[in-house]
Amino acid sequence: MLRRLAALTMTVAWACSGVRPTDPPAAAGSIAPRLSAYGDRIVLSWVERDAAGVPTLKFAPREAGGWGAPASVIRDPALAADSADIPSVVPLRDGGLAAHWTLKRNKSSHARDLLAALSKDNGRSWSAPVRPHRDDTESEHGMATIVPGELGDAFGIGWLDGRAGEQSEYGEGGTSLYWAEWNGDGFDPEVLLDPRVCDCCKTSAARGPSGPLVAFRDRAEGERRDIAIVRRVGTVWSQPQPVHADGWSLSACPTNGPSITAREERAAVAWFTGADAKPSVWVAFSSDGGKTLGTPARVDGGAPVGRVEAAMLADGSTAVVWLERKGEAAEIRVRRVRADGGLTDHVVVATTSPARASGYPTIAAEGPASVLVAWIDTTSPGRVRAAVVPLR
Repeated sequence: MLRRLAALTMTVAWACSGVRPTDPPAAAGSIAPRLSAYGDRIVLSWVERDAAGVPTLKFAPREAGGWGAPASVIRDPALAADSADIPSVVPLRDGGLAAHWTLKRNKSSHARDLLAALSKDNGRSWSAPVRPHRDDTESEHGMATIVPGELGDAFGIGWLDGRAGEQSEYGEGGTSLYWAEWNGDGFDPEVLLDPRVCDCCKTSAARGPSGPLVAFRDRAEGERRDIAIVRRVGTVWSQPQPVHADGWSLSACPTNGPSITAREERAAVAWFTGADAKPSVWVAFSSDGGKTLGTPARVDGGAPVGRVEAAMLADGSTAVVWLERKGEAAEIRVRRVRADGGLTDHVVVATTSPARASGYPTIAAEGPASVLVAWIDTTSPGRVRAAVVPLR
């Protein structure tokens, strides 16, 4: 009875807000939704189990306000996917697709290999999977993000990497941030971007005017875990730059990574912080390709869980989606933030669980004033759902 009442309440809310459900062809029990876009092309990927119980990375293109036929990238019993380590299928400049995923090593709870592949025929076939990392340690390689390149089917990938701990004599070194470029036949040698970052907070990346921008949760002295970005200008990477001095220090990993989005010279970073025991969600804008960031604007309603994602719209404003506590549940909320920091009213997209199993909602711009949002419906047996959300 309560479930039916909740569904009726959400239907009424959708009718009032203009939210339009548009569920993808994902099976019951599907998880790990991820929306990826290049220009007007949008692809949603997710993970579901087949009839034999084997996890499969699947995807569907967005077509004329609906979904194209689903297709599969990889089917493997070792395929890993959880609330932070989410595979992707990303459209590229010349019409190709790049995909990434991680495989558990020898049934390990933490050791994973990162793999990527390329398709030039809309996902009907894929190149042989290749690891962007050249070490062979029993360590974590994951929480990756693909960024399309400027030419052809080129792309780059950033990821969290635990090799330092495995290669040191006493297991010291922690988790690092790495990057590698696909050269058409494989990956160029990886580049170390930051030697010590937060272990379980996802990465995010976007293409800026002079190269990739990568956002991540840093890990500094005193267990300070604020958000930072690195930029590539030509072939040279910048030093990590704090997005804002939140001053959040804690000994545990918050599992709450940032999101970065960009269009031409404009960029925006959205993130969650628990600094001063006051959970909050923020967004900061840049007008010079991420070189400098302005004063952040607070986005949440006072009780955020976090799980932030962002998408920049054509006018330079940014749509931010996050989870906000509502009693024992959590609302998936979207709010448009203008480049000057002005806020529109938030829109409630759906209700889900605040538990880690609900993962991150994901977002992509669809038209000048609306976004596509996908999330995990945690109602048993659960599945990936999506909706178009008009923004004021």
